[in-house]
Amino acid sequence: MSERTGRASVIVIGGGSVGCSILYHLAKTGRCDALLLERNELTSGATWHAAGNVHTQSAFPNLSALQAYSLRLYDGLAEEVGQEVGSHVVGGFFLAQTPERMEEFRFLAGKFRALGIEYELVTPSEIKAKHPLIATDGLVGGAWDPEEGYVDPYSVTMGLAAGARRYGASILREKRVDRIERRSGGWRVHVGEECWDCEILVNAGGFWADEVARMVGARLPITNMEHHYIVTESMAEVAAHPNELPMIRDTDSQFYMRQEADGLLLGPWEKDCRAAWGGKGAPWSFGMELFEDDLDRLSDELAAIHARVPALNAAGVKRIVNGAISFAPDARPMIGPLPGAPDFFVACGFLGGIAQAGGVGLAMSQWVLDGEPEMDLSFIDVARFGDWTTQTFARERTYEVFPIRYEIIYPQLERRTGRRLRTTPIYSTQLAYSAVMGQAYGWERPLWYAPDHVAPRDEPSFERPNWFEHVGEECRAVAERVGLIDMSAYSKFLVEGANAHAFLDYVGSAKAPTVDGRMRLSLLLNERGGVVGDVTICRLSETSFYLVGATLAEGVYRRWLERHAAAFDVSISMVTASRGVLGVSGPNARALLQSLSEDDFSTSAFPFMTCRPVEIGRVRGLALRVSYAGELGWELHCPMEHLYDLFDTLLAEGELHGLQLVGSRALSNLRLEKGYRSWGHELTVEVSPRAAGLEAFCSRSKDYIGRAAVDAARETIPQRVLATLAVEPRGGDRREADCWGSEPIFQGETLVGYATSGGYGWRLGQSLCVGWINSDVAEPGGKLDVQILGDRRAATVVADPAFDPDNARLLS
Repeated sequence: MSERTGRASVIVIGGGSVGCSILYHLAKTGRCDALLLERNELTSGATWHAAGNVHTQSAFPNLSALQAYSLRLYDGLAEEVGQEVGSHVVGGFFLAQTPERMEEFRFLAGKFRALGIEYELVTPSEIKAKHPLIATDGLVGGAWDPEEGYVDPYSVTMGLAAGARRYGASILREKRVDRIERRSGGWRVHVGEECWDCEILVNAGGFWADEVARMVGARLPITNMEHHYIVTESMAEVAAHPNELPMIRDTDSQFYMRQEADGLLLGPWEKDCRAAWGGKGAPWSFGMELFEDDLDRLSDELAAIHARVPALNAAGVKRIVNGAISFAPDARPMIGPLPGAPDFFVACGFLGGIAQAGGVGLAMSQWVLDGEPEMDLSFIDVARFGDWTTQTFARERTYEVFPIRYEIIYPQLERRTGRRLRTTPIYSTQLAYSAVMGQAYGWERPLWYAPDHVAPRDEPSFERPNWFEHVGEECRAVAERVGLIDMSAYSKFLVEGANAHAFLDYVGSAKAPTVDGRMRLSLLLNERGGVVGDVTICRLSETSFYLVGATLAEGVYRRWLERHAAAFDVSISMVTASRGVLGVSGPNARALLQSLSEDDFSTSAFPFMTCRPVEIGRVRGLALRVSYAGELGWELHCPMEHLYDLFDTLLAEGELHGLQLVGSRALSNLRLEKGYRSWGHELTVEVSPRAAGLEAFCSRSKDYIGRAAVDAARETIPQRVLATLAVEPRGGDRREADCWGSEPIFQGETLVGYATSGGYGWRLGQSLCVGWINSDVAEPGGKLDVQILGDRRAATVVADPAFDPDNARLLS
């Protein structure tokens, strides 16, 4: 019997809150021929048993913005489609038992102030006044979010589904996808004897997201976990309270609590956590079932909850829910186009699916219809995980983060599990030199090197951490002598073919080099002129180009290049793993390299922004005359198998030139002084080249993606621009603190922007902050204030670059 074939422009697989929200937003935007296929009934999976908590608070500013959008969307569904969602906006407290936790709350208070989100620091007595059931013993204080609340997940999902149908989209239940095949111009989705063709496919499969991804030859690092919450019987203390009690998140005891009718709903994050279905895939037949409860392994967590709410000791249990929830390895959603699978989108891994579904539906509809979302979502982009991830990695990392759901999110926090997945041949040697390693896109790379008699480990802090002075020594070594920096984790691509030059001209804002050995910095822009990223383009030959970009952007750049390559005779190869890179930067860099090579490293023979094949000792490679530190320097790219010999040779000869090993944190501080922008911090789709001060890298004489927007922006003053600020010391006897990013910036009492990154400029002897600020206050010399850990600090706008503005050192 032949299959019955239908067609839709977009097919969404999965009828939970996220899938229905995506369909709703697609239909509302005009894509009324979109179709949702649900395996069972709407809300089957995680949605039906979710606690329904909604909030705006998140460590990631744009996730807070998405969640704030969700709240307002849900509140409007009753008027829009006649669906009440059981919305309860009751406010919520975050409890702190330690000074370190209060320091985090002070940091977050500044971040939320920059977003216009209310978030107030409170005392234990203020908590007790609004929630009299709370015992405040051992509390240092807390934070208050007036927009905390909860909704009925079933009603929200049905409301979104009703809205999608109202705007013309279709929903089909009892349609379990059997297989998916790639066809010209899109996908074919098979369900038994039926099939549907579509241009774009969206995987919102929840527990089954990895199984759906396997149907297109991909994998998703998803771990389904068991999670309990408990609902008590009616409690006289709750019933007697005149208002509905606020929500509680005891961040140090790792539980959430809210009122449910006249009882309480308690959700502890299990230290003794369990993968659902024994770590295997969810059965396709699983619908609205629960797992057997296991309160014995929650004894410590329940004891902590009862100590915080003594009235629970006399309360009975009405219901125990032990359901499954999906975790990504970093406990953040995974959304966006899946690299390597054209027109295949992902929206899965939602730990807070109800809170995030509304905003994610909006963002996904923009991604599907416009090619990019309006806001920067790199921190939840599925492209942040590459082929190096495995299910074992995902499970290990999930088991680390699950029991500490409310951990303190320190700046530059590193994980201990899922490590040593991607290492270079010099990894063990770096450890022998007391390298403190971090992980970036799976790669192990040195963050800093501990000197003799100093323990090689991070001690995280919102103030200046234990590595501050040691990183400073590395910065001084680069400025005064020469530093050796492992840059092997940088993303690297080969673009080859008859149309390679034309292709790079089209996808990049700058003219691709026309002479062998020349280099160009080029921006990758979307049609709105937002910065997708930046790459250094090295011309190897007429038909071969070598691209170097940010480590964390490898998946994004791969997706972007492949997406636009179809019309060109060109091949794109990822070569990160096969090319090792060592950076040699500092005033002694030329002398060091010249002592090891017969090649000429003089300025006349090897000018800035050129590349040459060279031999350093016994190793042949490609040298790029460029330096992210803003000093005289080269990047030495060689086959990965030769990296150890190159490293050993440079290290031995470097003793004569004052060479010091340098980590990535020093490089980050050095780039601030030079005004160099960083991907994911300053360079995002929300920022235009003009606002970033990068118009010089945008051609006026060729066509490229985003040129119309760039040219139009040349005639207008951006509302906001990126600027560097010199920040005054904290003062008093407290430890110093620098900007980490997201701190609010004021002119008087007016909020004028926020920090995108910050640190200490060791060559200038000055704390620095890069700010995204109103253009009318961005002139050098302007006086502003930056709020750092609750303190208003005087700051002055400085001209970029703040250090060596004539590039005398870089070009020497």
